[in-house]
Amino acid sequence: MTGTVERRAGTAAAPRRLGRRPRAVLRTAHVVLAIGWTGLSTVLLVLPAAALLQGSGSEFAVPAMALVGGGLVPFFAVGTVLTGAALGIGTPWGLFRYRWVVVKTVLSLAVIAGSVALNTGWIDAAAADPSLLWPLLLSAALHQVMLLSATVLSVEKPWGRLRRG
Repeated sequence: MTGTVERRAGTAAAPRRLGRRPRAVLRTAHVVLAIGWTGLSTVLLVLPAAALLQGSGSEFAVPAMALVGGGLVPFFAVGTVLTGAALGIGTPWGLFRYRWVVVKTVLSLAVIAGSVALNTGWIDAAAADPSLLWPLLLSAALHQVMLLSATVLSVEKPWGRLRRG
């Protein structure tokens, strides 16, 4: 029987796996969303840098950052995490089988938490106080490093499996 899991007496059922086509669609969606998230993170890095270099560019940069950070990034970030989790559940990589998957997930969740906790308030406050562009720039640089590190982990898949028990 295709798509079913047989259970023998005394043995655990094998985990379900996605079929080839659904896995390819999900992987493609995950990569596209992750590329979009990294690109938008780059925009959030360039905007405060440009405003700081220009000296008076915060009139454009802050509303643009609010649009990107508040409207677009959450969609791509959550979509990336959800498609990644679905891939972990539906493929042999799993969610907690390999160190690189766990570290990549932690990095992604840390960027989301940092964006929600720090950037949202700083972007709103930067409209009145342009000196807050510096923390926004540093936060965006850190997020970029974390997202690029997650990309390297996806490509290289280092460190092997987690130990059981």
